[in-house]
Amino acid sequence: MKIMKSRSIFLMLFLLFTAFVAKSENSAVVTDQEKEQMKEQVTVLIDKLVKGCEAANADSVMSVMMISPEFTYVVNRQSSDYQEFKKGVQSWFEMITSQKVTLDNERFSFPFFNSVLYVADLSLVMNYKNGRTVITDKGVWTLMFKKTGNDWKLIHGSEFYIYKDAPAEGAVTPVQ
Repeated sequence: MKIMKSRSIFLMLFLLFTAFVAKSENSAVVTDQEKEQMKEQVTVLIDKLVKGCEAANADSVMSVMMISPEFTYVVNRQSSDYQEFKKGVQSWFEMITSQKVTLDNERFSFPFFNSVLYVADLSLVMNYKNGRTVITDKGVWTLMFKKTGNDWKLIHGSEFYIYKDAPAEGAVTPVQ
């Protein structure tokens, strides 16, 4: 009985491995020209996302997101689905006048023919309506974009950073 159970488990694992390898081998290879085109299309969304964050415009930010049960966004280890994230963004933007988003060391990778992984070093300056200014130490922003049909949308995002109050002389003039 034990041997039969072990064989069944081994057979199931072998079939899963075979299916995975077969799928991997049959996956479309993304050419350099396709990668460049994907990068350009996704960069438009990243720019829209940054501008929406800087202007504290929740509608602009949410227009980049994929409305899907697959959607997740993580901020400093706190995960949200689409509805939770939308509510959080709207609440956050009600408290601030603007943000300054600085991205450095941007990297793109192409794990599948219909997805782009974007990673960048992230710094933020957040200007609150109550006059408080908060800055972040270097953080990391990771975004996974997925193409469905003709449209690219953000399917998963994460940002990790440590923030602190800005010194009085470090306050940033809000973006108009």
